[in-house]
Amino acid sequence: MSLREPEFGTKMRLLRMMIAIMERPRAYTKKALANLYGVSEDTIKKDFEILRNAGFVLEYDTKYRYRFAEEKPYQQLKQLLHFSEEDQVLLMHAIDTVTINDEKGRKLKRKLSSLYDFRQLGHSYLRRPYLSKVNTLLEAKKENYQVYLMDYRSSTSNNMSNRLVEPFHIDPPSDTLQAYDVDKKALRHYRISRIKRVKLSNDTWQYEGHHTIMRTDPFRIVDNHQVMVHIRMRLGAYNELVERFPMTRSFLIESEEPEIYDFQCNVNHRFLGLTNFILGFYHQLVEVVGPESLIDHLNETTKKMKF
Repeated sequence: MSLREPEFGTKMRLLRMMIAIMERPRAYTKKALANLYGVSEDTIKKDFEILRNAGFVLEYDTKYRYRFAEEKPYQQLKQLLHFSEEDQVLLMHAIDTVTINDEKGRKLKRKLSSLYDFRQLGHSYLRRPYLSKVNTLLEAKKENYQVYLMDYRSSTSNNMSNRLVEPFHIDPPSDTLQAYDVDKKALRHYRISRIKRVKLSNDTWQYEGHHTIMRTDPFRIVDNHQVMVHIRMRLGAYNELVERFPMTRSFLIESEEPEIYDFQCNVNHRFLGLTNFILGFYHQLVEVVGPESLIDHLNETTKKMKF
């Protein structure tokens, strides 16, 4: 056995352990990690010290289940690593945000640049039309110009229409644009992917005093009036939820029962998005724990269904 093999084994274990904790925060104790990788709890303790010395912050809950505490720039970068079509448009911006003007930042930027040659990549998540829409929206926001959202496909209508808006909050990771609708004189939120094209107008903002950024839940619904929900589900529902709504992954933890997951999260008070998921996968749910308003909403919704 060469002298490098033990070092390689330790590195591989550390990398796999980091991925496991990031993908399932608050799911593993030291004992669980020791059993998973066939080492002692003392070895896992030493691994944690290595991670802490490298600058990672480990936190644990009342049951001693661990997760990484993340600063916002690194959290943004972690979200981008899912490589979904909608999330990746901020990759270049995330690199510039994370890579502050020091040697550590420059090294990180070189490593990321070596992985992704943006001019050579032809993947769907870096399609030019999407990038073009985001760039035009960002330019309009910077210069305070109104824009036309050309041929917008609304979820509440079968028709496409042009919208004249003042874009003040562009959030590609959640595929959301928050803007003031000039014609309707009201705040609106739009899915960037449903906009065919963004066209700059010749007029500057007139309603900046009405620009209020609202909270977005993991179902991409903008709503400042959010409520905490708690749902228990089986593996099939877990897989469907994270595939359809990747941002829900951070709010799912494995329970003490095998292959049962708890979803606890603040969502919009009308339960949009969540309702469709529950009704579509009710057979994979264990329990809708609460709140009562969600249970009442589901009962009322099913009464209105006609077959």
